[in-house]
Amino acid sequence: MNDALCVGVCMIDWDSGVCLGCGRTAEEIEGVPAAPPLPAAPQPALLPPNVVALVGEGTE
Repeated sequence: MNDALCVGVCMIDWDSGVCLGCGRTAEEIEGVPAAPPLPAAPQPALLPPNVVALVGEGTE
């Protein structure tokens, strides 16, 4: 556990889920690793301009 961020005021704001003293979540304070961020949704491939001119954007 990294106590370097601790300022001695341990009070969890349950609306936001973070400590009012150090700004960490209860899981971070307890040393439970946070879940990795979810990958961004893949973006649809853009059609080349010559194909768009023939068939449109393809949103229909």
